[in-house]
Amino acid sequence: MTTSVVIPSYNGKKYLLDNLPFIIKMGVDEIVIVDDASTDGSAEFITTNYPKIKLTKHKTNKRFPISVNDGFTKASGDIVFLLNQDLRPRKDLLKNTLRHFKDSNVFAVTFNENGRSWADGKWTEGGMLEFRNGKLDNQLHDSLWPSGGSSAIRRDLWNKLGGFDPIFTPGYFEDLDLGLRVHKAGYKIIWDPECRVDHLTEGTFPKSFSTKKLQYIKERNYLIAVWKNIDSKLWPAHLISLLKRVIKGPGYMIPVLWAIYEMCIVRF
Repeated sequence: MTTSVVIPSYNGKKYLLDNLPFIIKMGVDEIVIVDDASTDGSAEFITTNYPKIKLTKHKTNKRFPISVNDGFTKASGDIVFLLNQDLRPRKDLLKNTLRHFKDSNVFAVTFNENGRSWADGKWTEGGMLEFRNGKLDNQLHDSLWPSGGSSAIRRDLWNKLGGFDPIFTPGYFEDLDLGLRVHKAGYKIIWDPECRVDHLTEGTFPKSFSTKKLQYIKERNYLIAVWKNIDSKLWPAHLISLLKRVIKGPGYMIPVLWAIYEMCIVRF
């Protein structure tokens, strides 16, 4: 069973400087980094100091879902460890993760990130998808989705299901959408408390968008994930829930219209 690490990177030189030695110590067969048009010298740093790393450089900033998809295209491992640039693997991550892939029905293993537990969720009678962090304990759990920057994924199944949907660009909820598609296809996502990683920052999105714009992106992408995966029987209840949310907060109409635009006009 061969292994790859895929790291989508944007202006992450300082994180790569600190974390790449730990990633190399994992003992994977290859490391793939997708530099998303960084301006901090990240690509030059990698080329100079780590010539064996497979480096893909974007000429323009394509954002997270597309960067990850490009990384998987370059990866050759049977199992791909998808790691954010500011993520540091703990000792024995490789061994603790690979044992689960002996089961050919396992799509992904999602990691114990800073003590963050598995993803739990359910469809409500109102046609909405509620999700939360599950109970944090020392047990294995099925997870609703694999973390977009902290998981290991079977590459052939990733390719079969199409990876991340670029409609979620610049990011958020692309992993939720993937998880819902994984479960529909009959595969499993596992959270293992022994698969530990440390997430050192909160990412680059808060630096790239205003608080209001970021909230609209999250709300838009949540709706897209719901609309792509909702059971047809739940649509009437969902539409009523949407109407109630808009009446309660008229500003909610902005992400609703934005999601409709992306789904019905941009996509088609």
